[in-house]
Amino acid sequence: MKPENTKWENLNPENMKLESLKPEIQEGIRRHIHRLGGTERAEIIEVGPGHAKIAVDIRSDCLNLYGKVHGGFLFTLCDTVSGMAAYCLEQMNVTQDSSIQFLHGISEGRIYVEANALHIGKRTAVNRLTVTSEDGTLLANASFTMCLLGPLSKFNLPWLQADN
Repeated sequence: MKPENTKWENLNPENMKLESLKPEIQEGIRRHIHRLGGTERAEIIEVGPGHAKIAVDIRSDCLNLYGKVHGGFLFTLCDTVSGMAAYCLEQMNVTQDSSIQFLHGISEGRIYVEANALHIGKRTAVNRLTVTSEDGTLLANASFTMCLLGPLSKFNLPWLQADN
C-alpha cells in the first residue's frame, strides 16, 4: 500500500533529502536518533554452559521515541546473553546469525533475558532467547547462532592472563 501524496516513481537517492520532507516529518525523523543506554545496568542472574539469564530495570535511556523499550536495546541484550551462554562453554565466540521477533511493548519495570542452547556443535551453538516482563509476558523471542572460534586458552584475552 502506497502512502498518499507520494510519488513512488521519484524514489531515487537524488530525491531523498531530509529537507524535501514536511517540517513535522523532518522533526520526527530527527527524533529517531538519540542516545540509547542501559545495558551496563544488567544483572547476571544465572550462567552455565549453554545457558545465561540477566535482568534489567527499564529506564528512560532504554526507550524509543514512542516511549517503549527500543528494539535495538532488546536485540543488544539478546546478543550479549547469547554470547554469555556460549562463553560458558569456554569457547571464544561471535554472533554468526540472529533473528528476533518483537511481540509486546513495555515502558517500565524489570525485564529478563534468557538464553538456552538448542544445539552445541563443534563450530556453532544455536541459542533460543526469550525476553519476558516481571509478570512473565513474552516480550520478544529470538534465535542466535554463535560461531565457536576455539577454546579460550588459544586467545590472548587480558582477563585470562595469570598475574605475574
